[in-house]
Amino acid sequence: MSHPQKKRKNLFSSIKERFRPGTHEQETSSNRETGTSASVVTAQASLTPPIAPNESESEETSGGSSKGFLGVRPLFKSRSKSPDQRNDTSSYRDSATPQRSVTPASAAHDDASTKTSLTSPAIPKARPTAPERSAVMDTVKVAFNFTQTLMKKVPDLVDANPVKMAFGLAKVVIEIKDAVKSNMDAVDLRIASTADQLLLMDEALADGSMYNKEGNKWAQQFKGVLEDKLAKLRRLSEESRVRKIADHEKEKQQIAVIFEKVNAARIQFELGTGIAVFRMVDAIHGELRESLWRRLDVSRNADHKYNLADGEDKKLKRDVCTPGTRVRILADIVGWANGKLPGGLYWLFGPAGSGKSTIACTITRRFELTCDPDDTIVLGGNFFSSREFPETRNISYIVRTIVYHLALKCKAFADALHRIGELDAMDQEPGVQLDKLLAKPWNASKSESTKSRCYLVIIDALDEMGPNDGLRFLKSLLRFIDKTPLSGLKFFVTSREEPDLVDLVNSLEQKHVYRLQNVEKEEVKADITTYLKANLSGLDGSDEFESLRTYAGDLFICAATVVRYLESYSRTPALQKRQVLKLVSNSVIPSRAMNSMDQLYSQILTEAFSFINEDPELLAEYLSNLHTLLSNLHTLLSTVVRTRPSIVSGLLIDKGDPDSASTEVVDHVVRLLHPVLYTDNDGNILSYHKSFSDFIFDEKRSGKFYCDQPALHRRLTESCFRTMNSHLKFNIANIPSSFVFDSNNPSLKGEVAKSIPPSLAYSCQNWSQHLDSTEVTTTEPFPRMLSDFLRVRVLFWIEAMNLLGSPNRCDPMLRMARRWITKATNYDPILAQQLLESASFALYFSASPASLSTPHLYISALATWAKTSDLYRHWRAQFLKIPDFNIRGSLNPALMKIKVGSDVLAVGFSSDGTRIVSGSGDESVQVWDASTGEMLKKLEGHTGLVLSVAFSRDGTRIVSGSVDKSVRVWDASTGEMLKQLEGHTESVQSVAFSSDGTQIVSGSIDESVRVWDASTGEMLKKLEGHTNSVSSVAFSGDGT
Repeated sequence: MSHPQKKRKNLFSSIKERFRPGTHEQETSSNRETGTSASVVTAQASLTPPIAPNESESEETSGGSSKGFLGVRPLFKSRSKSPDQRNDTSSYRDSATPQRSVTPASAAHDDASTKTSLTSPAIPKARPTAPERSAVMDTVKVAFNFTQTLMKKVPDLVDANPVKMAFGLAKVVIEIKDAVKSNMDAVDLRIASTADQLLLMDEALADGSMYNKEGNKWAQQFKGVLEDKLAKLRRLSEESRVRKIADHEKEKQQIAVIFEKVNAARIQFELGTGIAVFRMVDAIHGELRESLWRRLDVSRNADHKYNLADGEDKKLKRDVCTPGTRVRILADIVGWANGKLPGGLYWLFGPAGSGKSTIACTITRRFELTCDPDDTIVLGGNFFSSREFPETRNISYIVRTIVYHLALKCKAFADALHRIGELDAMDQEPGVQLDKLLAKPWNASKSESTKSRCYLVIIDALDEMGPNDGLRFLKSLLRFIDKTPLSGLKFFVTSREEPDLVDLVNSLEQKHVYRLQNVEKEEVKADITTYLKANLSGLDGSDEFESLRTYAGDLFICAATVVRYLESYSRTPALQKRQVLKLVSNSVIPSRAMNSMDQLYSQILTEAFSFINEDPELLAEYLSNLHTLLSNLHTLLSTVVRTRPSIVSGLLIDKGDPDSASTEVVDHVVRLLHPVLYTDNDGNILSYHKSFSDFIFDEKRSGKFYCDQPALHRRLTESCFRTMNSHLKFNIANIPSSFVFDSNNPSLKGEVAKSIPPSLAYSCQNWSQHLDSTEVTTTEPFPRMLSDFLRVRVLFWIEAMNLLGSPNRCDPMLRMARRWITKATNYDPILAQQLLESASFALYFSASPASLSTPHLYISALATWAKTSDLYRHWRAQFLKIPDFNIRGSLNPALMKIKVGSDVLAVGFSSDGTRIVSGSGDESVQVWDASTGEMLKKLEGHTGLVLSVAFSRDGTRIVSGSVDKSVRVWDASTGEMLKQLEGHTESVQSVAFSSDGTQIVSGSIDESVRVWDASTGEMLKKLEGHTNSVSSVAFSGDGT
């Protein structure tokens, strides 16, 4: 028999590892220069202990069942089981510088099923014979020696701490048991078993921290029982000195009762502690989920369940396939997901309107909400991109959102993410996010978990992100899947069939591809027929129904729009038939050829606008002509972000506050265009499908309904400046003190909402995008508008942007305006320079601790800004009471300080000025956002100091040279190393790209200059003649 002390050590080592505080604590910290301290999220659980065991209750109790309550393994397990004067800064009143689920019922049942009484009476036997009596006396003598020895040792076990005394007693029992070995009867063995189980608690309670801790009533309860029972045992020990052998059985029964009570107290203590630990762990995981939500900054709009609780059919336009449709493709996807088809990637291609998103939504809900007993996979994460929700078109949200979903589903992954996940990577490029937020924690969780459950990740409509962003993410995802082993994860992705995407997907070996355009048209038409029957049952069997089938053809989006179109008029079959006839008749089809979707959109718009024109009062009161109405619609479709009617009307009026009548017109138009537009919970207007916007912006297709976007963006730019000129002002949110951080001002949020209405917020955040979408002409009003804006109002704009939480956008927006100005052949270089200075000042403020308290835009940032420009002197003249600083040294202070973490040996800018690349002493190449100072990616692979770095002119690649004698070429988007150029025999000190990006030149300590093919990595020339180290190289402008 192995000694219990060894088993106890192993068991409690695992218990301490499982429940040590560090395992479940979530640590959050801020690295802002203000020195915000780190905070630790903790959870504490308390539980009122039950009533102490009553002496008069039944003597039966549990024999030590190790099953945990509510599915939680007990803390002490039986070893038998296993965040001029108007501009007077004195308005800031202190303007100074600053396995089966276990339920209570089932646990009770399990406990009862293992009960063994220490005092159960023996079954009477017949009177023994003389020889039998002799044998019995020998056995009694040995058993009596066990009890007698125990009683003799009890007086020596004196300790003020009853818990320590109890463990000492348990050790004595074990020693005696080992001495008498098998010469023990059933009651003795049960007493010894109780001692064994009691010893299991020894190490965990050795320091007394649990039972002495204030509020730990479970431990105090246990201690109280021990005091009582041990006192009885002492008295019994004293009596046993004079007790005769004839009283041995009675004495042993009393000892057994005492040990039974101790055992019952132990079980109760373990159960109560287990429940407390369960509650504590559950609270900690709740805190962990909340912490991950805050730190990962996930997209709630991208989740397929978004707004389900508020009525999916009214608020969220993500439908599932009608029962009986898409049967074959759905079965194919389900079979692949469950492992019947090879590959960890399933790619669904299809044209616009073919139903990709509906299929993706069906699969998502199939594996989360319905499931099947035979499924071998569950939904792990999902991301549905939509042009209607800006955050779902931002590639930085994809991985963060999927990782958050997966952490909610898989506890082992959540623990690994918390423990080893590098959450600082959340703002980096997709490739870095995939590696540090997904791959590393996932593989760690799989190596630690014995469960083999698989998880499905669904990503829909990446083409909605735009031609560049979607492609960037897909390149990262495909290379990631191809090169990184992720056992237990599968990816289902949908997109349009763009040539570049097809090439990327085809390059993978393990994948499954399905093209909706290759599905037999008869099969698609049959599915559409089923869909129409399910939604327009009153028309089934009629001639109009057949006409509708023909009209919809093989486009699901056409069928879905027709259904909404007919439902918007009436659910009466007779009226619906009349509308079908009007829809398919030649009288509403323009003379030029159009497809069915164009016909349908034209019909919907014609009827909506003619309805208003039928009401003379409405027309006279609200509309002057069709152009006014279309302006509302066009503006709805052309805003940078989808927005509310009040903002649209505010952007369209010529002066004053938004006219409520105009708002009513917009609302009315949306109601009339119900088949193509809808309103979400926030009141924003969205379109059901991208094809409607495509129709409106194509003059050949939409005719009189056409929207000239460049002209509209010109009007919207003017509206934005008009709104800002009317409403922006100094201290717009009436902040009383510069001593308080914005985050610590409880009334600031309400003041901002009141002082910066939605139309002003939209104008502040989006004027540059509208300007950039405007065609440049020789008679622009915008240079004058921008020049007036920069004189002083630009400072009020930066103030408002800081209050809106967007200070980092000021620098790139002003630089965007500068690039637009320089497109004109006769642009004003002074204006361009002033825009650049304004951008630099905005960056100087946003990248400093001053941005944490908005008043310090003036008190600190403006007060310490360079004093050499005319623009600065004009700004300063408007604020006479800000402090005056004399700065020693450079007259041009640093705009931003970036903490790299190691020696910086080389730096370079991308040609568009948005990124910085650095080479470091830690052998890495790092890429930084030039506006925020945030690290975008870290390129690792060099084995020596990185001495030189450079961007290619198009910004797609980075070249680096190192002490390791190599030149390396990197993909600037994904961070992947593309080529390693070897040939130098000493450190590479300088590298550069040719202007067309086809060649690379390098210089080395080996006294040579080498020219390389940037695509193949082949060395083209070796230029020799230097007699010392080559420290700098460059190409001529034409590359010759």
